[in-house]
Amino acid sequence: MKNKSIIWITLIVIVTLAIRLYLAFTIPELTHESYFHIKQVEHIQETGFPLFYDALSYGGRELRFLPLFHYIVAAISMILPLGIVAKVLPNIFLVLIVPIVYLMGLKISKNETGAIIAAFIAAFLPITFMTNSFTTTSLFLPLIFLTIYAFMEKKTNLYLISFLLATLTSSATFLLIIGFGIYLLLSLLEAKKIQKYEIELILFSLFFYTWSQFIFFKEVLIKEGFSFIWQNIPPQIVAEYFPTFSIIQVLVLISVIPFLAGIFTVYLALFQLKNQKSFLLISFAISTTLLAWLKVIPFFLSLAFFGIILATIFASFYSQTVGFLQKTKFINKQRVIALIFLIVLIPSITIPAVNNAFNQEVPTAEEISAFQWIAKNTPPDAGVLATLEEGNLLTYYGQRRNIMDSQFALIDNAELRFQDLNSLYSTSFETRALHSLDEHKITYLMLTPFAQKKYDLKQFKYLTSECFEQVYRNETIIYKAKCTLEKQ
Repeated sequence: MKNKSIIWITLIVIVTLAIRLYLAFTIPELTHESYFHIKQVEHIQETGFPLFYDALSYGGRELRFLPLFHYIVAAISMILPLGIVAKVLPNIFLVLIVPIVYLMGLKISKNETGAIIAAFIAAFLPITFMTNSFTTTSLFLPLIFLTIYAFMEKKTNLYLISFLLATLTSSATFLLIIGFGIYLLLSLLEAKKIQKYEIELILFSLFFYTWSQFIFFKEVLIKEGFSFIWQNIPPQIVAEYFPTFSIIQVLVLISVIPFLAGIFTVYLALFQLKNQKSFLLISFAISTTLLAWLKVIPFFLSLAFFGIILATIFASFYSQTVGFLQKTKFINKQRVIALIFLIVLIPSITIPAVNNAFNQEVPTAEEISAFQWIAKNTPPDAGVLATLEEGNLLTYYGQRRNIMDSQFALIDNAELRFQDLNSLYSTSFETRALHSLDEHKITYLMLTPFAQKKYDLKQFKYLTSECFEQVYRNETIIYKAKCTLEKQ
């Protein structure tokens, strides 16, 4: 890496991190899903172990997940307050993608300027600009791309370390395994020589991943069989977790220019296949597309992975474009070409990125106050109605039982619970509502602004003064159920 490149990459990292942290602290709260992970970190701090049995989630259930991310955060939180770490650390992790993309872009293009521009695109990808999302994805993405880079550079020790860490961070590491499979298949079809070290690392990766996932998720696999791949998500909400890709949506979340440039480069490489390293990245792009189409990986993760690959491949597109323009003598100077690219890229990427950050779904301060009121003013064994997205928020701040949250594994009746949850927000029949409340032992009902927007609801339709009493009101309204079907 040349000195000028080091300066540029350092500058991109600093500016990106500064913007991310400004946005993270401007937006006061974390995303809804983040509170599951916050709760796990706090439990590790208190006991040294993750919370593998949660008495509040679904009224009491077993949890199975990979805890490396939570242990790392818990260790750092012994020095700094968790509230600060939860906002700072994920953004630091995601910014580390910048130098990794630069190194991969340089490897496939041999063009310093193209690699720097690719790193800039990766820094401001709108899909990854979720500044207030405290989830394992923030650690998984830099680890998985560090693993890919190590494989490309034949750095065996770095590959083994990064692969082991990625495997213990997220089960989505199978993206890598499937990508390697496609890489081997296409290499055989095109009669390309496969290096011995590649086969050894791929086989090791396959066996270690299979063994590690079996150790952590043995109970889930035995209970759910191959359906565990779809995480036991109720069919009614599969579309929310694995939505059909819309070209317009993809263009917004990845940005138009990197997407079109990446697709064009992939098209050329698939028919010419002159660059073995680009060929490897293309295999991962195919695996991501395939797994997203099969609804195996969530929308956000698949699109983030795909977007970073396209950002890396942009280095090759830039190199090819410069070569073409110099041959035509239309524009001879690389600086002019780079300046034109940046003038077009900066607004087309940074504006959607910042806009995506401000559009994150986070609870308001008033909503959190309502959940805290629940913790202070309801019996410890009370069950509380909240939306599926707010389930983790309820167990964290409200410290009370929910009907559902976003962790579906090992739940027998997830589909029925989801039906009951929806009916409690949408039904007009008091008897139907009371039956569901009795079934799940719910005594308090929350109607937050988030729930009002989700269900297009200003008020529960089945309320009567005989059976429901309003006990709290700000932007959120809380009711206490006084009736059951037997005692109505």
